[in-house]
Amino acid sequence: MDFYTFKLPLLIILAALGWCSESSPLAADKINGVVGKNVTFKTTITSTADILTVTWTFNKGQPIGMVTIVPSANNVNVDPAYVNRISCNKTTFQLQLGPLVKGDTGEYILTIVTTSAKQETGQIYLEVLEPVTDVKISSDVSEPVEFNSTVLLTCSAKGSFTYKWINGSVPLVVDGTRMQLNTAGNELKISEVRRTDLLGPIFCIAENALESGKSAPFNLTVSYGPENILMNQFPTDSYLKKGSSLTLSCAADSNPPASIQWMFNGVNLPLNAMSSPANFTLNSLEEKNSGNYTCVAYNAKTKRYIASQVAFVTVVESLSGTNISSSTSFLIAGNSTVNLTCSAAAGRADTVEWVKDGKPLNPDSRIVFSADKKSVSIDKVVKEDRGEYRCLLRNRVNKDEASYNLNINYGPEKVEVKGKHAVKFEDYVELYCTAESVPPSTYKWKLNDTALNTSQQVYIINKAEDINSGMYTCEAFNNITGKTDKTTHKLAVTTDGKEDTGLSGGAIAGIVIGVIVAVIIIACIIKRRKKSSTDIPSPY
Repeated sequence: MDFYTFKLPLLIILAALGWCSESSPLAADKINGVVGKNVTFKTTITSTADILTVTWTFNKGQPIGMVTIVPSANNVNVDPAYVNRISCNKTTFQLQLGPLVKGDTGEYILTIVTTSAKQETGQIYLEVLEPVTDVKISSDVSEPVEFNSTVLLTCSAKGSFTYKWINGSVPLVVDGTRMQLNTAGNELKISEVRRTDLLGPIFCIAENALESGKSAPFNLTVSYGPENILMNQFPTDSYLKKGSSLTLSCAADSNPPASIQWMFNGVNLPLNAMSSPANFTLNSLEEKNSGNYTCVAYNAKTKRYIASQVAFVTVVESLSGTNISSSTSFLIAGNSTVNLTCSAAAGRADTVEWVKDGKPLNPDSRIVFSADKKSVSIDKVVKEDRGEYRCLLRNRVNKDEASYNLNINYGPEKVEVKGKHAVKFEDYVELYCTAESVPPSTYKWKLNDTALNTSQQVYIINKAEDINSGMYTCEAFNNITGKTDKTTHKLAVTTDGKEDTGLSGGAIAGIVIGVIVAVIIIACIIKRRKKSSTDIPSPY
């Protein structure tokens, strides 16, 4: 019979005698372990000098002696049930037990008897926990719709644990109303789910005092939208040239991505070869492409749709081939009326502007514009109406212009002879006749009303003689207007080359005095006659 047979009776006797110590030789009174792993029961013993025996007992309803150690004999006695499952330090007597099974849960007692018959005991409770495995998150709704769906996320695992939820890298915060956790902590309920509720990824952590398990990342995909739809137009102008291109792009916030339908004047617009659902392109625009363009986004999951703003597009043909036509090309100042008309070979003008010689042409009593300003009428043209006329056509996409030179026949007028009035004998003389006239005038010369044999604008005298003195007449004639105008020029051929000015100063003074005397005499005669006519003879 071994020592352990007498251990319990001895302990009872020693306890009754009061030899048991009140201090505990164990470092803790509770410890946790995990199935399949080892656990160590630590002691506070530092010396074996006065220790007689050391016993470890497992108390689970009925005490079971696990191991007894007699240090002095270097004797270790292990219960057969624990062979290969325990090891004991012969200095500190701390015990390592494992691999653990669930049945190892219970109270463990360390009893020490000293050589002086004193006893120390300590109790420590071991809880053997199941290992944490297979942690995962599941959702009862595979395709939740924002604002519509209520989602229940369930965290499941194997082992002994409590639950904790992580959103990204921070603990999940619930509001207790729309987002709630059940008492056990393994169910997360989200009412009227939002896309921002769980930005994720979401993790569930199942943990106990010794270990934890983390689920795979879980992303809660919420269907939402479409919303914030935006349609872009390129080019951005509302008025586009005929023959140019138009590209429209459409995008909306949506999960899953929304399908796009294009509308033209409220009617579905089929895609062409140059287009895709998100981008619609029209090349070689025509007037029939003018209208209202809209894109509509539709989410098949949420069953929602939204329409974009409307793009108003007007296709306008560019102005080209602008020309000014005249009602007549033969104009005579003071007689003729002309109509100038501006038109474009292609395109339609919105505005018409007329310019004459670089300045705006303004209407007056003779200059009248048509209602659309494409024509201007000039009544009884004058020479000042001649010049360059330009018309400038504009529409929404471009401008074009044309010019026209208006010629007016007039004159002659302002006939003038330039040359000397007095020359010496045998001097060279030129008399130059000018006149304002379109077309240029032809000229005739006369000397003292006698026609000269020349039609040149310049009359030349190579060597002046006395017969060349006299009054020269230049007559200008316009064969288109049929008008004639003339002027005179006096030429004197003298010895000194000076012009004969007539009477001397003394002669002129004598004439003036004589005239004055004559006037006085006449006045006296008249006065005398009046007086004699007023005297009435007396009858007596």
